[in-house]
Amino acid sequence: MSLTALGVSADCTESCFEAAEWRELLERDPNRHIFVTQEWGGGWWEEFKEGKDLFILRVRRGSEVVAIVPLYRKTEEDRRILRFLGGIDLTDYLGPICSLEDRNDVAATLVLWLRDTDVLWDEFDAHNMPVPLGFAEHLVDHVDRAGLAFELEQEETAAVLILPSDWETYLATLAKKQRHELRRKIRRLWNEHTDARVRTSAPDTLEADLATFFAMHRGAHGHKGHFMNPEIATFFTRIARTFMPLGWLKLDLLEASGKALAATFSFEHNSRFYLYNSAFEPSAAAVSPGLVLVAHLLERSIQQKLERFDFLRGPERYKYQLGAQAVPLNNVRVFRSPRE
Repeated sequence: MSLTALGVSADCTESCFEAAEWRELLERDPNRHIFVTQEWGGGWWEEFKEGKDLFILRVRRGSEVVAIVPLYRKTEEDRRILRFLGGIDLTDYLGPICSLEDRNDVAATLVLWLRDTDVLWDEFDAHNMPVPLGFAEHLVDHVDRAGLAFELEQEETAAVLILPSDWETYLATLAKKQRHELRRKIRRLWNEHTDARVRTSAPDTLEADLATFFAMHRGAHGHKGHFMNPEIATFFTRIARTFMPLGWLKLDLLEASGKALAATFSFEHNSRFYLYNSAFEPSAAAVSPGLVLVAHLLERSIQQKLERFDFLRGPERYKYQLGAQAVPLNNVRVFRSPRE
């Protein structure tokens, strides 16, 4: 039986994020990631919905919902742009909520909806689609068959490390030079700061720890120092308050002599650790506190028998020095009318 899109709800800014079908689809999908959860999508929408229209597509096989395709529309320079819910800059992976087996059919159904819908749109700008999940390739195939104009490009990479059974096995996978440097930097920090410790934020310290993290972030040089504006900080706070009761938030601080030297804002979900954001104290740069903290999180994840450590998007060299492998991300732009 072919898949059929039932339609789009334009006024579901509250109820769609409580849909039972959404949660059921996630429970059935072993490849689910943190960014397709209702909690992430709902938090992002509440923070950034101004000037946007929400569209949630439910794709059915008979009476069964087999996919949810969360979209929003925003007008930019007189062009009505559709994108996956979650935004480009803050959501590292984007795409539909469905099984790998259904991705081809879901892509076909989405393209039919784009071709035939009464919803006004000029461009579908689909970012941050991981190549291993295959949705971008299916989407391009069906867009081409439908005769719609499109562009496909690899826009960025994420970095993922499949975790071994123990720390020594992990170290053995690194190049000799990288292994030596990592051990040296860890040893130097602990030698210079004998009272150093890593502490994970708890409900009673969350607000103070967030303030420390934000202040450290804003003290960074260059683009990083300007990233944590009030709107972004409010979003981080919303996500932290939502994720902590679920056990998904990992706000870790490397401290010495009562002062934070580095901090990471991460998630743990479905046996995966996501290193989402980090900051360190510039005056402590000589002892590499950021790298030492990440190494501690790697070791902890291995001890907890997590399956993978996801460094997420970004070309930072340290990710690959720590053994991660690149995961390409595709951007597909679909145009309702031929481009001039």
